[in-house]
Amino acid sequence: MRAPRVLAFQLTVTLAAFLLFLVQPMAARFLLAWFGGAPSVWSTCLLFFQAALLAGYAYAHVTRRLGPRRQAQVHIALLVLAIATLPITPSAAWKPDDADSPSGRILLLLTATVGLPYLLLAATAPMVQDWLAHTRRVPYRLYALSNLGSLLGLVAYPAALERFFPLQTQSVLWSAGFVAFCGVCAWSGVQIIRMEDHPAGAAADAIEATAPVAVARGDGAMWMLLSFCGSGLLLAATNELCQNVAVVPLLWIVPLTCYLLTFILCFAGFYRRWLWLPILLAGIGAIAWLARDVYAASFPVQLAALIVVLMAGCMVCHGELVRIRPAASRLTSFYLAIAAGGSAGGLAVALGAPVVVDHLWEFPFFAVLPLLLLMVSLYRDSQSRLYHGARRLAWTSLSAAFIAAVVAVTLPVPSDGTVEIARTRNFYGILGVSDDSPSSSWALRRLRNGRILHGAQFLDPAQRAQPTTYYGEGSGVEIAIRQHPLRRAGHPLRIGVVGLGAGTIATWGEPGDRLRFFEINPAAVEFARRYFTFLADSRATVDVIVGDARLSLEREVREGEGRAYDVLAIDAFSGDAIPVHLLTREAFALYAEALREDGVLAVHVTNHFLDLKAVVRGLAREAGRQVIEIETDDDFLRGLDGNTWMLVTGNDAMVAAASAVATPEPPEAKVVVWTDAFSSLLQVLKY
Repeated sequence: MRAPRVLAFQLTVTLAAFLLFLVQPMAARFLLAWFGGAPSVWSTCLLFFQAALLAGYAYAHVTRRLGPRRQAQVHIALLVLAIATLPITPSAAWKPDDADSPSGRILLLLTATVGLPYLLLAATAPMVQDWLAHTRRVPYRLYALSNLGSLLGLVAYPAALERFFPLQTQSVLWSAGFVAFCGVCAWSGVQIIRMEDHPAGAAADAIEATAPVAVARGDGAMWMLLSFCGSGLLLAATNELCQNVAVVPLLWIVPLTCYLLTFILCFAGFYRRWLWLPILLAGIGAIAWLARDVYAASFPVQLAALIVVLMAGCMVCHGELVRIRPAASRLTSFYLAIAAGGSAGGLAVALGAPVVVDHLWEFPFFAVLPLLLLMVSLYRDSQSRLYHGARRLAWTSLSAAFIAAVVAVTLPVPSDGTVEIARTRNFYGILGVSDDSPSSSWALRRLRNGRILHGAQFLDPAQRAQPTTYYGEGSGVEIAIRQHPLRRAGHPLRIGVVGLGAGTIATWGEPGDRLRFFEINPAAVEFARRYFTFLADSRATVDVIVGDARLSLEREVREGEGRAYDVLAIDAFSGDAIPVHLLTREAFALYAEALREDGVLAVHVTNHFLDLKAVVRGLAREAGRQVIEIETDDDFLRGLDGNTWMLVTGNDAMVAAASAVATPEPPEAKVVVWTDAFSSLLQVLKY
């Protein structure tokens, strides 16, 4: 019988990987409006997809015992069953009734909605490569194609699918793509089913011939360790880049692209030890040097140094992985070990590190781990001149380089003149409180999450009641509160604030006012109460609700507390990973229900990279409300940072009072409307 066409196998693995990387952000986007925009929603989704990927690899490994023909028959039957579960749009019956512990419901929802299609897509790479091996062809290059498909999916979602199509349409398009994948995969399976039987010995010889070396003792452990290191380095570098280097939206795409590219290059045969070892050492030296004075180096320099370490480290890990890949008869075991190690690396950084350390120590750890694993590989590799410790001078040099790298990345970083008095790390990030030198009369205590400033207070007791940063006199939120017609008439206000920070807005409260903060991070509440006095000193009655603000407001409205607020301030958009679900048509409809008829919505849109004014402008116009933009400049002596607030209201008296200090709207100002089903950061990027 004629040999099966390789094109069928190539298309199958490429399309499967492409769809895998499309469905992950898409499925998570469906859940944001229901479960809130907390990072825990994304993390729970990631946990599900990691577990499903591992389950897919395990399925491919276990069903391999059926033989290629029967395995293909079972797989095609499951593909037909998976088509019956389409489209992947979740049912409204899964929407939670409350905000308590949604993780279990999210996992069940994802299992019911995308579980079977995702598992079959995940199983494709090892299963189809195993099928190809039975046709007497080398299968491993298909893994490079699989990662190329992943890379295309990674770029396609934010650049095209999310940007131009609402969620419902995305679901339909993805479902159509999955049907096409099923057809291509069935084409591959039918070829295997029809393939004439080879004599047992010939088939075994053909499969074994695809391996460059025999499986040695300890190879299984090295498969997991090398995969663990590569995955951990990816997540650690992403955290370092997005929290310590720059808060640029979508910046996480850069390290993930590099990670996938190293798989493509290594499985295509482009890894060379002599090239990547010195690059890795140079990269470690560069980041160690930059850590001594991180603010002096430009963003491109910091980005380049970090990417060099990531690329070199992952090239070493994945290159050594390819060097000890087994014969195709153990191919599914190999990929199962890769999946298990990758999942362990991801979990170590995402869940383990926040519990164990309160700094981003995982990046230095994973930066030097590839060097250690390379030394282990050299010691074990019988083809290496350093096999079993030969050439003592070379081993001494390598050991010295490793020790120097460890010392370089763990040396204390010189102080920037401030004194850190508190630090904690949890699921929501790293909160730190630091004081300026008390010798200055303008010394401040600052609260930061990574590099994002969340509030500051003067250390001088005589000035500690003075509002600072984005909330000073003349700011949009100050005008919304103090120029509100009820305040000017001497009546108390009810004020809601989404985002606590240091609690600075509480300084604008007056006796009789009721001020409620909504804060998702419990540690932020603890720090605001322990290290700052804005909440305690406020003349208003202040309370703090812990949890996602949108879910909390929905619950208030549902329980009959609608039309309760005179001013509602939304202050959650200073960073890169903004909670989009707080800035959509549906969110603004909720704010309208929570506000009194003459109420004011104040939205803090200060963001270096995102033009969020366009979104607020569009949503306000759609709702028939007037919008006023208020900008203030830096004022060092008063501890103020330049900021922009947008006031949205139908209160004519409020509009008249605020218009005197408003920034004129530019001609043909950009207008964007986001919904729960459609939003894209690319629409509002400034650069």
